[in-house]
Amino acid sequence: MPNSCLLILTDSDGWAGLAPLARALRWALRQPQRRVWVDCSSLADLSTHALFLLRQGADRLRQRGGCLVLCHPPASLSEPQPAGPPPGYQVAASLLDADQV
Repeated sequence: MPNSCLLILTDSDGWAGLAPLARALRWALRQPQRRVWVDCSSLADLSTHALFLLRQGADRLRQRGGCLVLCHPPASLSEPQPAGPPPGYQVAASLLDADQV
């Protein structure tokens, strides 16, 4: 993963506040790597607010020529999403697949 940065999301912090995710994304955006992989394998679901933060991070990375890849996405992301702009992030079934996205 020399060209990627990995963030691992867990429910253990209690998603009452999104500050830990926002801090992690800010940290990842400051790294020299242009690809950020977000491992969601420990999550049952992602809140609307968490998805919003991930979209913002993906947009910033795309402006720098990079991309954000959600790995092991929760089942809720495979459901049809409401109409609107595409999410901006890529989705990979596993961390092994993330490098191919």
